[in-house]
Formats: sequence, structure tokens, C-alpha cells
Amino acid sequence: MDIETVDLLRKMVDEAPFGMYVLDTERKIVFWSEGAASITGCSAEEMMGKHCFDGGLDHIDSTGLHLCHDFCPMMATIFDGHSREQLVFLKNKAGKRVPALVHTEPLFSGDRTLGAIEYFRVLPESEYPVPKER
Repeated sequence: MDIETVDLLRKMVDEAPFGMYVLDTERKIVFWSEGAASITGCSAEEMMGKHCFDGGLDHIDSTGLHLCHDFCPMMATIFDGHSREQLVFLKNKAGKRVPALVHTEPLFSGDRTLGAIEYFRVLPESEYPVPKER
């Protein structure tokens, strides 16, 4: 793929109206889009190379359960190769909980799992009140 094509693809991803990040099989962030930076307030420089569970997003589900260590949709997708979609409440850089719909997809090279990608978009706070954390 030539550099112009790569630049075009990057521009398309960065201008999408949602956030996107990619994890390797160790759950390290290897890509962080401009949309992800805009939604979370965390730049690619701050997030790249960190484990997703150390990156400060600290997802909780609609019952207030913390997902990042035991019930993470990305971890499950890496493990079993299945897509998922879930309502979560991520924590932005300012510490505010934000309702978001996340969609995960596995990444493969042949039969080998490379990691997973998560797309996420902000949902209206008026329709998705933040649950009490537990």
C-alpha cells in the first residue's frame, strides 16, 4: 500500500464521528483515533502503548459494575473471536462518566488472532443516566 493510500485511510478514520482504538492480544493500545481523543480528552500519545485497563477509561456497565479487569467486551472478543456490542459508561480525562455504545471486532491474520478493535460513540446523557459504581 502506498503512502498516499495510508494517509487517506488515516484521514477517513480520524474524521469519523466516533472513537476507535485497537488492542493487541496483550490488551495494549496500538492505535488511538482522533475521534477517541475527542470523546475521551486523551491523546494518542497518552494512550498508545498502555494496557486498556490502565488507560483511565475505566468502563462500567449499566449496573455500575467495573468491566476493565473481569468482564471487558474487548478481552472477550480477543479470547473468543466474536463481535460484541454493549452500553458502557467510560470515564473521560476530566473524570466524568460518559454513556457510550461500544462495538468490538476481532482482528485476525489467517487463523492467528492479532487483537481487537473497538468503535464507540457517545449516547445522549438524558437517555442513559450514569449508574452508581459498585
